Amino acid sequence: MATRTVSVREVFDTTPFTSYQIGICSLCFLVVFFDGFDLTMIGVALPKIADTLKTTPAALGLAVSAGLVGPLVGAIILGMLADRWGRKLMLFISAVIFGVFTLLTAWITSVEQLALFRFLAGVGLGGAIPNALAFGCEYAPSRKRATLTTTMWAGMAVGALIVGLSAVYLIPNYGWQALFIVGGGAPLVIGLLVMLFLPESLEFLVRQGKDKERIRKIISRISPTLARDPDVEFYSTEQKLPGVPVKHLFLEGRALTTLLLWVAFFGSFYLIWILLAWAPTFLRQSGATVQQYSFAFACINFGSALAIITIGRLMDKFNPFVTLTFAFILAFISFLVFGHFAGSSFPVIVIVSVVCGFFIFGANAGTVALGTISYPLDIRGSGVGWAYAIGKIGSMVAPVLGGLCLSLKWSPGRICGVNGLVALIVMVAILVLWKHVSSTRRSEVPAGTGVKAEGT
Repeated sequence: MATRTVSVREVFDTTPFTSYQIGICSLCFLVVFFDGFDLTMIGVALPKIADTLKTTPAALGLAVSAGLVGPLVGAIILGMLADRWGRKLMLFISAVIFGVFTLLTAWITSVEQLALFRFLAGVGLGGAIPNALAFGCEYAPSRKRATLTTTMWAGMAVGALIVGLSAVYLIPNYGWQALFIVGGGAPLVIGLLVMLFLPESLEFLVRQGKDKERIRKIISRISPTLARDPDVEFYSTEQKLPGVPVKHLFLEGRALTTLLLWVAFFGSFYLIWILLAWAPTFLRQSGATVQQYSFAFACINFGSALAIITIGRLMDKFNPFVTLTFAFILAFISFLVFGHFAGSSFPVIVIVSVVCGFFIFGANAGTVALGTISYPLDIRGSGVGWAYAIGKIGSMVAPVLGGLCLSLKWSPGRICGVNGLVALIVMVAILVLWKHVSSTRRSEVPAGTGVKAEGT
């Protein structure tokens, strides 16, 4: 009979961060990396796709937005299914879906086909990112959660960075289709790696209490001493919530938190997609060559990769709400700067691209990190999935409004100035959320000990 109980969270929080956990987070990083690659290559390929389909970039705005409906659907449905069936299976299914339909995009012959294949690929994209982030967050010690979440989210920026650098060579030599062939084949390999090497969520397994040997095998890779002790019983501090997971996003004082997170996700994703979808077109209109605007696109994502890693550390070290408030103020300013200098010399464009990417993506990454730590395990997939889906609505709206601005003959400076105001709206939402969370914590009643996994 067990004489000592140890929570899964205690296993992670009281042991060193192991190479096994690093491997898990690295694989989650790769999932997000290829999501970033697939999601953002449409922006850098858009001018050439317009030439192939004999239409204008502005006319493709609706097709790009239609493709972004897919992630919204995938984030909601696959996020909820992961809470019930486990994250590993959903990650595999997501990778296969977005890999197959990204490959098919290379052979489109019409705007309608572009919209259809991007929608279907987007279903997989929407399921992969929230589940990968939630999964990695569960294997991270509490003291490193924001840092590791934003580091994994940096895979999005690194993937986009590689798109820009790859496009410099691939598009002039092999056509825009080569990007989609690479971006579709690689996720299929990642899906295979997920099935072969990624364990299931430990909290999920312990809460189910069915596979005791599998639980101890995973724990042995993190804390061998605990795994070998037959008198230790493991339990989950995350309580099983009855009913449909999504309803719990609005119960027990979480309604305002959920709504404010949705505002923040919508606004932050809107900002990055105004930039990702239309920055190459802005620069092309200002006279940049395909190599120049592709390199500038890479510079935007280089800056974003640096920022995403940095902001997680700042949020772990300082007040995360204050950190995000300043991040969105600087995002607004950097958006103004990018629009003002879009027609400048190429070295200046490179510099402002790095700065703009740094602050806009950094603010977005901080918002994502806030989302992953806002919900208990049973609804974390649903919570992050729904927030990400709302963010995808922002992503969907951005290309349409960006195309509208272009059709009205607005200058890049005016487009960035008007759309940059969204950063200030998000800043206000973050401040209200800070006040709400502070007041909630002061009146919180400590939770129970949780659900034990019998006999583990």
